Amino acid sequence: MKKILITGGAGFIGRWVVAYGLRKGYRVAVYDNLQAGSLDHLIEFANRVDFYKADILDAPTLGAVMAEVRPEIVFHLAALHFIPYCNAHPQETLRVNVEGTYNVLEAAAQNGVRTAVVASSGAIYPSVAGLIPETLSPAPVDVYGLSKLLAEQVAEQFARTTRMACIAARLFNTYGPFETNPHLIPHIIAALQRGPVVELGNIHTKRDYIYVEDVARLLIALGERVTEGYEVVNVGTGQEYSAEEIVQTLAELMGQEIEVRIDPARVRPVDKLHQQADTTRLHKLTGMLPTITLREGLTRLLQHEGLLARVG
Repeated sequence: MKKILITGGAGFIGRWVVAYGLRKGYRVAVYDNLQAGSLDHLIEFANRVDFYKADILDAPTLGAVMAEVRPEIVFHLAALHFIPYCNAHPQETLRVNVEGTYNVLEAAAQNGVRTAVVASSGAIYPSVAGLIPETLSPAPVDVYGLSKLLAEQVAEQFARTTRMACIAARLFNTYGPFETNPHLIPHIIAALQRGPVVELGNIHTKRDYIYVEDVARLLIALGERVTEGYEVVNVGTGQEYSAEEIVQTLAELMGQEIEVRIDPARVRPVDKLHQQADTTRLHKLTGMLPTITLREGLTRLLQHEGLLARVG
């Protein structure tokens, strides 16, 4: 049985990569310090997952676990990625997201890993209208985006100097059940649990929202199909929506009006007007594209949160 190891596997995206990896027949190991993740996310897989509670900044433990597991593919998802927290803790963000990535890739390369998939972010791009190709020059506007750009450079270095293939998967705005940080959509859902009133900041900025199960499926495909060299690839849908449009869609699905109140405290001083992934390279590398529309993804999320009855 082929093995995979997932750092941050008890977190939001990690939980779904675990689920999809098991579905595909892999032996799955999870390495997570549980700072943001939760063992509750893995309860349904408890007897089928090898779990290691440890930090990616603990290089000796990371190396020992990698030597014990000997995975073929590593999915490196452990990171600090809630932007307000990152902005308030820039040194910690750089250490975890850059030094932590180095530690993971060093341990992977030393233990025969064939491919490492490193979660990067669309946050490294500037704000431009239209589809964003991977060739667009990076221009991060915050320390989180900077940390992901530096992590990509670490991955490229390992791909160039070792036999391990590395993929920088630039994830766009991922949403769905088991989210661990109060990003836009989980913030809206939490507000709707209390009533039909939502306090928001910038409601007209647009983002490319991709459902988490699509992300997991595509990450696994990238890990399977890229076996040499270094690749940078957008993982998004090619569509963008504003917070206002998301609230409107949720209102339609729930069959009720939702009042939006602007909270000045939630308005970011620096924000991008647009972010829309060009998925040409994603399709070329995997033969796949996301299949879950925003409306379908929001429907599934509402059902999971008990805000919409399941049909059938």
